Amino acid sequence: MEVDNAPHRIPELWFDDGSLIVQAGDSQFRVHRSILAACSAVFKDMLSFPQPADEQLVDDCPLVHLTDSPEEVTVFLKAIFVPDYFMPFPANTEYEIIRGCLRLSHKYGVEHLRLRALIHLSSGLRTTLSQYDDARYCYGSEALGRPQSDMKSWQALDAPSEMSSIQLAREVDAPWVLPLAFYVLSNSLVQRGTTSAKEVVRETTCNGISVAISAEDQDSFLSGHIRQVQFRATGVLGCFLDPVKIPNCKSPMRCLEGRLSATNRVCRTDSIFPSSPLDVWNEDAWDEFEEQFCSTCLAFLRARHQSKRRELWDDLPKMYGLPPWEELEKMKVAAIGPQWFPSEL
Repeated sequence: MEVDNAPHRIPELWFDDGSLIVQAGDSQFRVHRSILAACSAVFKDMLSFPQPADEQLVDDCPLVHLTDSPEEVTVFLKAIFVPDYFMPFPANTEYEIIRGCLRLSHKYGVEHLRLRALIHLSSGLRTTLSQYDDARYCYGSEALGRPQSDMKSWQALDAPSEMSSIQLAREVDAPWVLPLAFYVLSNSLVQRGTTSAKEVVRETTCNGISVAISAEDQDSFLSGHIRQVQFRATGVLGCFLDPVKIPNCKSPMRCLEGRLSATNRVCRTDSIFPSSPLDVWNEDAWDEFEEQFCSTCLAFLRARHQSKRRELWDDLPKMYGLPPWEELEKMKVAAIGPQWFPSEL
């Protein structure tokens, strides 16, 4: 039985009047050579070389082979040739589209797409705690009526995509997204009950595309993950029980029982659905605490809880072997401009 090895033509990127065939894997695209060269400095140079007399042709068009995955070439070329496909932030966008556009626009020198994709990526991986708090639930319909600076345009839903964002940040020189990317990957590991962090960071696939992080980043993740888990237990969760006596408490026994109950409730819930260290005791929980604690204890515990969250956030870059937030913020501003997600640093 013969197997059909003919390349697969992508209908939405096969233009009858196209003048160039691009092939990635077994996928072919017929596009406009002049437009591609105008958008991409790399393609402009590549296509400027005189073609040999025995040049391979497809439908009388020159053929260019790319080593990139068909999936990423598809989204990259759609972003160039299909109107409204890859819209600027804050349009909701699938992570795979952001990744493909960012990787290949970086590789092939399509600066306007690279900038657009960097802004999208940065919207989901912030550089300050206040930005994280404002944006963590600000996606899709939840973003209606909110300031643009609070929005995020994508959500990574599994460990491979979270690992992919680390690989992507290294590849396109966007280190400011790494602390939160490592943090989220660590949370994913805990939430899935995985006992071996080494298993998580091994080479895997994300929507058919190989994902791997460097040995150095693997080591950084493994050591940082341990510190993050320890801080979650002793820092964020422990802040409700230390000190045992809160100065000027109006109802010591009731408040202590409430603090023990709140901590036990989180621990029981976390045994099934572990929560992110930064998200333990959200606003709804603090509303409930108004009935469990006196006003003195409520104010004290809320301030201490926020202080511990701040301590964890400030330490994230160091945990994972990265430059401090101040340096990362400067890199972000230099790359995408100061108007996006302004910092209080």
